[in-house]
Amino acid sequence: MKQNVAGRRNTAGIFAVFLTVILVFLLVRARELEEGAQPVELIVRGDDMGMTHSANEAFEIAFNRGILTAGGLLVPAPWFEDAARRCRENWQWSIGVHLCVNAEWKDYRWRPVLPYNLVPTLVDEEGYFFPTARDFLARDPRPEEVEKELRAQIDRALKYGLRLDYLDTHMDSLETRDEFRAVVRKLAREYRLPISGECGEDREFFNIYDVPPELKEKVLLEKLQTAKPGLYLLVVHPGLDTPEERAIVDLNPDGLKDVYRHRSAELKAITSPGVKKVIARRNIRLLSYRDLREQGRVSMD
Repeated sequence: MKQNVAGRRNTAGIFAVFLTVILVFLLVRARELEEGAQPVELIVRGDDMGMTHSANEAFEIAFNRGILTAGGLLVPAPWFEDAARRCRENWQWSIGVHLCVNAEWKDYRWRPVLPYNLVPTLVDEEGYFFPTARDFLARDPRPEEVEKELRAQIDRALKYGLRLDYLDTHMDSLETRDEFRAVVRKLAREYRLPISGECGEDREFFNIYDVPPELKEKVLLEKLQTAKPGLYLLVVHPGLDTPEERAIVDLNPDGLKDVYRHRSAELKAITSPGVKKVIARRNIRLLSYRDLREQGRVSMD
C-alpha cells in the first residue's frame, strides 16, 4: 500500500515537471512569435562624410561591405566634393545633410558655405566656424544667419546632384537653443526631409561612441544580441588609421582622444562578419531613412 502511494506521488511529481516544461516552452514560443511580429529594426547612420579623404574611403567601405545604411555629409568640409561624387556614383546609398556650424579640429578648419561676411555671428575674426558650442554661443549667433547658412548647405548638396533622404546636426550647437531647433525643423518641413533621431528611433541603446576602441565590436555584438523589438538608431563615425586621420585632434574639452582609433574601430565593428552573423541570425532589419520615407513611416507635415 505504501509502495502504491509512493508510486502515485512519483507519477504526480513527474507529471508536474512535465507540465512545467510544457508551460515554459509555450511561454518562450509565444515570446518568439511576439518578437517575430515586432522585429528589431536598426538604422546605422554614419556622420562626417566629406571631412577627410580617409573618411570618404571609410564610408565607401562601410556602405559596400558593412551594415551602414545612412551617411551624413558635412557640406562645408574640404572633402565634400569627393564625397558628393562617390554618392552620385552609388545611388543606392541613403544620404543626408549633416548640418554644421562648427569646425572642431586643431589646425584643420572650414568656413561657411556662404561668404562669411553674410553670416558674421557664426564665424571668428578669420571667417572660420568656431570649434566648440561654447565659442559658438558666445558670439550670440543670430537665428536668421543660422537659417541662411543651413539652407545654403542643403542647396549646395542639391546643386551637386545628390538625392537627399534626411537631415541631422553636427555636434550639439544647433540643439542648444529653441530658436536653432526651430530653424532645423522649418528647413525639414520646407525640403520635406525627416530629421534623424526624430522618427521614433531609440538612439541611446546602441551608443558606442565613447566605448574604448578595443571594446566597440564586443559591445555592439552584445547589444545586437539583447535588443528587444523596436526601431533603433546607431550613430557611428567611420574612419581609417591613416596619417591624415592620426593628425586629427578634437578641440572640444570633452572630445575623444586618439580620434583615429575610435573611428577605425567603429568601421571595424560595422564591417565585422560576427556582427553581420548576429544580424542575420536574429533577423534584424537594417533600414535607411529612404526606407522609412518609402514605407510612409515619417510625416513631413
